[in-house]
Amino acid sequence: MMNILAVAVLAVSSQVTDVTVFNDRALVVRSAEVELEQGISTIRFDHLPEAIDSRGIQVTGAGDAVVLDVRFKTENYEEIPEEAWKKLSDEKARLEKEADSVGQQIERFEASKEFLNAISKKVTSASGKEEGAASLDPGSWESMLALYSTKSEEYDEGRRLAREKLEGIRKALEKVNADIRDAGMHQRKTRRVVEVDLESDRAENAVLHLSYIVRGPQWVPAYDIRVDTETREMEVNYFALVRQRTGEDWSGVALKLSTANPGLGGQHPELDPWRISMSSPRAAKSRAYSFSAKALPDLAGSAEVSLANSFGSDSEVSSWAEAQPAPIKQRMSSVSRKGASVVFEVKGQSDIESDNVEHRVAVTSVKLPSVFRYSSVPKLSPLAYLKANAENTGEHPFLEGKANVFLDGNFVTSTQMELVAPGEEFWVFLGADESMKVEHKLIKKYQSKEGFGGKTVRHTYEYLMTVKNTHSVPEEVIVWDQLPISGSEGLDVELIEPKYSKDTDALKIDDEMRISWFRTLKPGEEWQIPFSFRVEAPRDMNISGL
Repeated sequence: MMNILAVAVLAVSSQVTDVTVFNDRALVVRSAEVELEQGISTIRFDHLPEAIDSRGIQVTGAGDAVVLDVRFKTENYEEIPEEAWKKLSDEKARLEKEADSVGQQIERFEASKEFLNAISKKVTSASGKEEGAASLDPGSWESMLALYSTKSEEYDEGRRLAREKLEGIRKALEKVNADIRDAGMHQRKTRRVVEVDLESDRAENAVLHLSYIVRGPQWVPAYDIRVDTETREMEVNYFALVRQRTGEDWSGVALKLSTANPGLGGQHPELDPWRISMSSPRAAKSRAYSFSAKALPDLAGSAEVSLANSFGSDSEVSSWAEAQPAPIKQRMSSVSRKGASVVFEVKGQSDIESDNVEHRVAVTSVKLPSVFRYSSVPKLSPLAYLKANAENTGEHPFLEGKANVFLDGNFVTSTQMELVAPGEEFWVFLGADESMKVEHKLIKKYQSKEGFGGKTVRHTYEYLMTVKNTHSVPEEVIVWDQLPISGSEGLDVELIEPKYSKDTDALKIDDEMRISWFRTLKPGEEWQIPFSFRVEAPRDMNISGL
């Protein structure tokens, strides 16, 4: 029998062909064409990433051969693979040289400005008795001032542009230094290797596929949501932001994105015994209640997966995302369910370099008919906020992720997409619309003594909310307010208006006493909503929070 240890080792050239990315790792497949001799051959895969998990290595392939053994090795070596690191070192040296050059340019601008100021000072302060003193007529003065202004502006502008350039160079240097640290220059002394023993009855060509798990790569969903007010159509452009720095570039690979979370483990946690004991009672603290417009569900419609509205300018919108007359089509992905997870298979080939930079990969784009609704909390804001409701009629679930929202081609806000399964409805906030007029007025506030001897004090509040639709089409409107919640015995709250007995399509009250009024306003229609309540408490009780 042939001794396996005596078999020559054949190092093959392999390429990454398939990658499946999870939320914290990736399954990578490398492929190689090999020429097998009759008998036993040992095939060696070199230059594997350091983050490889030795427990997840598998070898498959096409050919009439049998896999005898697969060995994972960590080898020490003296020589350092210089190609990638030399590229970084050369780039660092180039940037440092360029920084020195720009720094010298700034110094020249500053010296020129100082020289110009010195000449100006000498000319303007020289007396007629000084040797060489200038005697300038008005025309010469104008020429001198024009020269000073022109040159001073030229030096200031040149210095400003040079400083901006120097700042860009410094940022580029920071990234190169970070890449050098990540690469482990002057520290990396080991390499990962997989050797495969194959037995073949004849000499033949075969294709081997080496698959392994690497930790670190990840992807997160991102969205561009575009809403058209004329067609009332919502277009959801679904992207995946993929990043990795495994040490190997993924060039021209078949890319898949999985929603599985291997880090959670495959088994539920166990319950420990739940033990309780008695202790001396302590005075209970009063419970505080707060009111937030973000916490309001939409009680006037069907079950809602809300998109929390966060107005701000801190999100960067890519220039390619601006509205275009004839938008370029994005490549799509197919979707399949693998057990409890979903896999998106991106069409075509993808390039994801090992630079830890987010690569924006198109997943899908779907157009959905939407229904508009205005939502307002007059107590907190004199504005009505437009939002659109749509049903996810596509095959892809919308996962949690950031979304840029555009209304009629204009960026209006950045928001957070919640999980939306196919067939499920969701809401998108589109910003405030000042053409929907909202007012909130305190009509009357008074108190009276009630009961025998005036032992009870009654506080009464009357408000009037007004909403006017100035649009040329009917619009749905939902208005919010709330009743205070009693947290003490003897403190009673009673709703006076509106009259309420049970929830209806037009009026609802939730468990935390938030009230919603719903109505469709005709063009130009004004809607007045009276709201009043009373609070009764013992005369000697101080009411906080009212």
